[in-house]
Amino acid sequence: MFHVGIDISKFKHDCFIATDAGVKINSFTFTNDYDGFQNLKNELSALSDPSLIKIGFESTGHYGINLKSFLSKLGYTYLEFNPQLTSQFSKATTLRRTKTDKIDAKLIASMLGQFDYKTLHSKFYHKNELKELVRQRDTYLQMRSKQLVRLTNVLDKSFPEFKGFFNNLMGKTPLYILKTYKNKEKISNLNMTHFDKLRKLSRGKFTYPKFSKLKSLAKESIGTSSKIYDLLITTIINHYSELVRIIEVLDTEIENLYFKTDSLIHTIPSISIIAAAAIYAEIGDITRFSNPGQLTAYAGLDVKISQSGTTERFGKIVKRGSSLLRKYLYMYAFYSLQYIPQINDYYHLKRNQGKHHKVILVNISRKLIRIIYHIETNKVSFDTNKLV
Repeated sequence: MFHVGIDISKFKHDCFIATDAGVKINSFTFTNDYDGFQNLKNELSALSDPSLIKIGFESTGHYGINLKSFLSKLGYTYLEFNPQLTSQFSKATTLRRTKTDKIDAKLIASMLGQFDYKTLHSKFYHKNELKELVRQRDTYLQMRSKQLVRLTNVLDKSFPEFKGFFNNLMGKTPLYILKTYKNKEKISNLNMTHFDKLRKLSRGKFTYPKFSKLKSLAKESIGTSSKIYDLLITTIINHYSELVRIIEVLDTEIENLYFKTDSLIHTIPSISIIAAAAIYAEIGDITRFSNPGQLTAYAGLDVKISQSGTTERFGKIVKRGSSLLRKYLYMYAFYSLQYIPQINDYYHLKRNQGKHHKVILVNISRKLIRIIYHIETNKVSFDTNKLV
C-alpha cells in the first residue's frame, strides 16, 4: 500500500509518496497545469494499481477542484483533511514549528495511515457542481440583501415614509414606482392614468385609498430631493433586479441537478428543493460519516466540552465545518415546527422548561441531522410515524 500526500496551492502542488510503513518513495513538485498533471499521473502509474494507493490532501477551496476531477477520472480515490485536523496532528507529532509545502505534503501522507481510508474516501461526482451552484447562490442572496439595505439608506434621506407604507419594499409595485417615478415630487403628482397602471400591475391589490395615501405621504414628506438620490435609486433597483434574475437561473439549474441524484431529503415536510439540494451538496458523500454524531460535528453543531478532574463544562456550539449546511439546517428548524408534530411538541416542551428559543432551534437542527442521516443512509422517504 502506498500513501500519497499532496499539498495544494494555486500554481503548483507538492507531493510526497511513501509506503504504508513510512518509507519514502519520492518527493516532487508538479505544476497546476496539463504537464504537471501528466507528471503526477506517470508517478502514480509507476507505483501500483489505484486500489493500492491512498491519496490525501487538505480541503483548500477551489484550488484543488481540477486535481480531484483528474484523479477521479483515472480511477483514484482521495481523502480530504480539515486544515484544523492537520494542524493539530502536526503539533502532536513534533515540537518544531517549521512549516513548508513539502513538510505539509509529508505530514498528510503520514496521516493517511491514521484514518480509516476505506470508509472516508470520496470521489469527484457532480455533487461538486451542485455545491458550486448552491454556494454561488448564497453569495448572490447576500448581495441582494445588501442592495435592499442600500436602497433603504437612500430612501431614509429622499423619501423616509415610503418604506413604512409598503409591507415588502422589494415587491413588484413599490419597485416599479421607485424605478419609474424616483422621487417624492413625481409620486405626489401621479394621476388616474398612473393609478390604472399600478392597479393592473398589482392585480387589484394596490387600491385607490392606498394610491391616495401614498400621494399624500409624498407631498408631506420630510425627505430631501436630489438628482443623486434619483440616480442611486435607479442603479440599486437595476442591480437588485439583475441579482433576482441570476438567482432564478441558478435555482433552475440546482433543481435539475438535484433531481438527478438519489437523495430523498426533499421528502421531509415543506423543505424546499433548494434547501434540500444545499444540504445534500454540503454533506457530499454521506458514507463518509459512520454515525449522525460525525455529521453533527461536520455541521459545526456539536457543543464544546471542557473537562478536568471532576469539573465538566459545556459551552457554545463550535461552529466549525460547513457554515452553509449549518445555516440551512437552522433555517429549516424553524419551519419544521409547523409541519412536523413531534418537533413542534418538543419545542413547546423545552420552552415550558425555560429554554431559550435559539437554543431549542439548535437542538432541533441536531434532530434534523439524525433524520437526514437515516433517510440518506437507508434510502427511505421521511415518515412522520417513525419519529419518536
